[in-house]
Amino acid sequence: MTDFKILGNTKMRVLFISVIIAAAVLVITASLRFSTCLNGIPHSDINIIDTGWLYEDESGGTVEIPSLPCELEHKSDTLYLTHSLSDTQQKAGNVLAFQTRYQSIRIWADGELIYEAAQGREHALSSMWHFIPYDDYIGASVLRVELTQYDGSSEWKLFSVYSDNSSAVEMHIIQQHIPTILVWMCCMLFSLLLIFVIVFMAIKKIAQIPLIVSLAAFIFISGMWILLDSKVTTIYGGNYAFTYFLSYLVFYLLPIPLLFYFQFILELKNRFLLSLIWITAGNFIICMLLYLLGIVHIRNTSTTVHLIIVAFLVTFIYEFFKKSAKIVRKKLICSFCGIAAIFAAGLVSIFLYHADLLPPANSALVYAWCLLILLLCMTMDAILTFFRIWKERQYIEFYRQLATFDSMTNIKNRNAYELRLRKLVGEHPSELCFIIFDVDNMKQINDTYGHHAGDEVLTFIAECIQKIFADHVDCYRIGGDEFCVIITDNTEISERLYEFDKLIKQNNKNKLPVSVSYGWSRKKFSEDSPITSDDLYEIKNSSDKMLYMNKNTRL
Repeated sequence: MTDFKILGNTKMRVLFISVIIAAAVLVITASLRFSTCLNGIPHSDINIIDTGWLYEDESGGTVEIPSLPCELEHKSDTLYLTHSLSDTQQKAGNVLAFQTRYQSIRIWADGELIYEAAQGREHALSSMWHFIPYDDYIGASVLRVELTQYDGSSEWKLFSVYSDNSSAVEMHIIQQHIPTILVWMCCMLFSLLLIFVIVFMAIKKIAQIPLIVSLAAFIFISGMWILLDSKVTTIYGGNYAFTYFLSYLVFYLLPIPLLFYFQFILELKNRFLLSLIWITAGNFIICMLLYLLGIVHIRNTSTTVHLIIVAFLVTFIYEFFKKSAKIVRKKLICSFCGIAAIFAAGLVSIFLYHADLLPPANSALVYAWCLLILLLCMTMDAILTFFRIWKERQYIEFYRQLATFDSMTNIKNRNAYELRLRKLVGEHPSELCFIIFDVDNMKQINDTYGHHAGDEVLTFIAECIQKIFADHVDCYRIGGDEFCVIITDNTEISERLYEFDKLIKQNNKNKLPVSVSYGWSRKKFSEDSPITSDDLYEIKNSSDKMLYMNKNTRL
């Protein structure tokens, strides 16, 4: 039996940990002994145009905005902002960076239109970054910005406007999204780790691979949604609409791997959950068709996903707390805590969202923190499940060894022999040969020298058989003092049996009257004539007849 133990000895474990601690202590000691302090990149604030902005109110007059970022109460769907560029640093390589949410934007420099996003119309708008190169507004004295919003809110969220080197703006935006990027990286690393686990399980033929696949898919999709929803990828340009709709796609598909995961781990056959999987898969297609036909905006279809999540939560709690799931609850206690946390936050977010108390921009952030908790809990359960499966596999291997190996002689037993005969039927070896061995006068040895001596003789015979034949064939103990060797190639039998007799005479340390009778028979086969049960019976029967002829000759 192969035992999966590393440093199983307690002394070895203590020694190994001591070596690791000693190595760490040496590293710290060396760093203090030869300490060298270096200055890092000096911190410098990005240039922000947060003052000097004016906006036109409903009466047509201009009102100064104290400072950005801020929120304005403005009833109109269109807001005009102006800013003088005379006091703004303008250098080659600079960019103006604007952020909008559910707003289209037009920008004029001294009356000339220099930039517009979504062409002033509602189209795939969410969080967006807009960058205007210095060459587009060089020499301009006044900047005029038109914002048109489409979420029906009277409250305008205005973000800071950056005016600095493009690299500085890029680094500043990335730094703002560091938590999101870290969560995304954690999800990708977890997914990659689980892929390695899946490959390992496939190689070792360990069951429950779909369970780990569904968990890996859920973690991957969750990480992608958090990254796409932040829109940090759009700072490098490209097709923004693709990013926008892709974020909706992964959000709408997010419940599917989670549904599969709990179906597998709870071993459920719940028809409603199966239906829910199909409903979730088709929901985005229906919502996208409705949007393309102009019936409803894509961002107004999230209610269906919310209903699916609530339905899944209710069904999950029902199944989890069924009396038949007591054992499963012990296995899933970590995941249950994680799923409880993420669903609690999700339900609160859904309620606040529909009550207009939670801006949509915060939904992914709330989910990200809860996702980290869930990932940790689900990963703990996955690890525990994996080790439980591995342990079960070890037990299976152990009992397989007990069932197919003779504990005294350490060669395969009658059960393994019968299994081998079944597998031989239908095979196409060039030749098939059976050699039957039978220890002479075994009863006399047991009666005269004791059963212990008889056991030593059997063990000795088994060792001799293995030394001569085990490099090419299978050796079996098929009875009390009877052994069998099955050969499926053109091995020279007479030479091997001569070496066998010679080995017994040379290595019989007990000096007991040990002799072995044997008989053998072989038959050739071709691709057109596979082995049949009758062939096995014929070969074995011929071997038995030859064995008893030799035994009668010896006796």
